[in-house]
Amino acid sequence: MRTLFDETAIATRVDDMARQISNDLPKDFLLAPVLTGAFIFAADLLRALYNHGADPYVDFVQLSSYAGARSSSGVVTLLKDFSVDIEGKTVLIVDDVLDTGRSLHFGKEMVLDRGAAAAKTCVLVKKLTGHADDLACDYIGFEAGADDFLVGYGMDDEGRKRGVPIIGAG
Repeated sequence: MRTLFDETAIATRVDDMARQISNDLPKDFLLAPVLTGAFIFAADLLRALYNHGADPYVDFVQLSSYAGARSSSGVVTLLKDFSVDIEGKTVLIVDDVLDTGRSLHFGKEMVLDRGAAAAKTCVLVKKLTGHADDLACDYIGFEAGADDFLVGYGMDDEGRKRGVPIIGAG
């Protein structure tokens, strides 16, 4: 595995993103991590947001377009829906990787269809695939090559390597 971003780089970037988000969004927004890959990033982001004066509500959504494979199936499936009413709220959808853009697009449209006041998107890593260029992501942590298969910091290889503390390419 090749290290793309080490623990120090990740912590610094997450803190920078939290500062920007806390300045941009209302203090009572809804932080909506996409399970499963974004849970570590979202936990660190939540703590950093708190340190910058934001204290968002948190609710999880689970979307899947990979179904255990290394590439997207092209179909997004809602596996776990929101537990709270999102009508009138500003929702920040937090995901691990922006690859094809299908999951984030699906999540954003779902949130807006349900009456959210605003739907913002935040990803840890945007892969430079060209597929997701039409989805303007509001907050991007890092960029990685189109062919990089990302692991660590919540991202997995068939359910493993999520606990690796760096972002690597396998």
